[in-house]
Amino acid sequence: MSGLDRFEARKKSWSDLEETDLAVKKEPHSLRVPRSQCGGEVIKPLVSKQWFVTMQPLAEKALLAVEKGELTIIPERFEKIYNHWLTNIKDWCISRQLWWGHCIHVRYIVGKDCEEEYIVARSAEEALMKARDKYGKDVEVYQDPDVLDTWFSSALWPFSTLGWPDLLAEDFKRFYQTTMLETGHDILFFWVARMVMMGIEFTGTVPFSYVYLHGLIRDSQGRKMSKTLGNVIDPLDTIKVFGTDALRFTLALGTSGQDLNLSTERLTANKAFTNKL
Repeated sequence: MSGLDRFEARKKSWSDLEETDLAVKKEPHSLRVPRSQCGGEVIKPLVSKQWFVTMQPLAEKALLAVEKGELTIIPERFEKIYNHWLTNIKDWCISRQLWWGHCIHVRYIVGKDCEEEYIVARSAEEALMKARDKYGKDVEVYQDPDVLDTWFSSALWPFSTLGWPDLLAEDFKRFYQTTMLETGHDILFFWVARMVMMGIEFTGTVPFSYVYLHGLIRDSQGRKMSKTLGNVIDPLDTIKVFGTDALRFTLALGTSGQDLNLSTERLTANKAFTNKL
């Protein structure tokens, strides 16, 4: 079967079984086949080696920051969610098999077992220098093909954009730490908690003192807006029909951390109300 496409290999395998009278029976069977959203290809699981980060020590420091008052979450009720996630945290698989993203700065030695022999360095030149010191001048190295999980890269954002690791950089000294982060409540763990953990680990302080969590604007059925569902509402189209004031007033009715379902009925009523005003 070497060299055959997997679908052709399956047909050939069954044909060989029939020819040798080893096939027992053939019957139809329905199953769910997952497919790629982008290209439509059939998705198959593949067991492979991945890079993980031990999260427990990082989570403990992030929990302590809220406990000591170094970080305040608004509304306060989201502290329970923050604490629950970090208390029950699992080790984080940070490697991704994508075409884009931050490269994982690991290089392997040609001819050596990649699980036992690898070089971690900030650049290709530094990696080659380390490898030559250990294996000789004729050594060859190659880059780990994986990239970092998007949320890992995002977790570094508060300080990696300000000149870090140079702690004396002007931007770093001026803007780190900042006072407040404002974001949606749905990424409290995916982004906020991870920024807190990475900020404490690499700089010694939390990246911000307050986190203000706003609600999400959902569709009339309470579903999150997405291109996949096709339920995204364009503000400019809405303004053309209902007016700027009606849209602003409708959105202003949302409260801190509370989601708002945006419906034509609500916009129509608020258009009439703003006209009356």
